[in-house]
Amino acid sequence: MPYLYHTGEYHPGMFTLETSRSATGVMAALANLLLLGKEGFRTLVGHAIEMAEVLRELIISRPELSVLNDQNYGPVTLFRAYPPGVDTFRVKQREESDPSYVGELRRHNELNRRIFERVASEALAGRGVAIGFTDKYRTSDNGEPICALKSYVLSPFADEEQMHAVVDHVLAARRE
Repeated sequence: MPYLYHTGEYHPGMFTLETSRSATGVMAALANLLLLGKEGFRTLVGHAIEMAEVLRELIISRPELSVLNDQNYGPVTLFRAYPPGVDTFRVKQREESDPSYVGELRRHNELNRRIFERVASEALAGRGVAIGFTDKYRTSDNGEPICALKSYVLSPFADEEQMHAVVDHVLAARRE
């Protein structure tokens, strides 16, 4: 579960073996399945996916943001923010395969890292939303890591307003 540990001091998932964990997660999933039934459980999963789709549409509508995993239909959305003037329709291809673009890729990675740090600090202060970060969504053809901001909808209480808040907080951090 290292994708959950980006801030703070306590990170047991970074060093604990998968097989050494208790079965509480599995038992909780079973309890929910027994309580809600298949249809209820499907409804919860469907809602998470629907909210992720809402977020993807909001990201796509912004010229300074780009969805990286647009072919994934699950509750996880990986995306990047870019500085003004970057063509977000072509930049992904250049970052992945253009050897002359390595410097820009590194600058974009640093921008996204700073955005994540800003959004995370606001969330910890109770003024924002919680998002994740991966420092290696993919490796470019040149061996450079491509990082990404990450949203994974976990709550059945997530709504469209909160998806707007994710975009708003990322854009505010980008402006800063």
